[in-house]
Amino acid sequence: MPRKNTFTVSAQSVQGNAGATVTFSMLTVGEWQDYGTVPGVNDNTLIRDHIVSWTGIVDDQGQPLPSPADDPDAIRKLYMPEQRALARLLFQGPDGPDAEKN
Repeated sequence: MPRKNTFTVSAQSVQGNAGATVTFSMLTVGEWQDYGTVPGVNDNTLIRDHIVSWTGIVDDQGQPLPSPADDPDAIRKLYMPEQRALARLLFQGPDGPDAEKN
């Protein structure tokens, strides 16, 4: 069985949109250890670098925002509470309460 390197979570907590999801690539132990201790490794960079795709994340006009995988600057258009919600989802990993069980 191949090693699973991505996970999908409900992202309703990000903007309140029912059915919103985010697929992340897994954090490595090294990335977790570097978080907050290595310059440039923070919530923003980890989220940007680990989002594979998202659905239901929108701008102020209700238009879908491109995934940071397609447009790294898309993360800059989020509000801080939205970014913190994404960080929580990434850090909870595939076993957290919002993870989609496969």
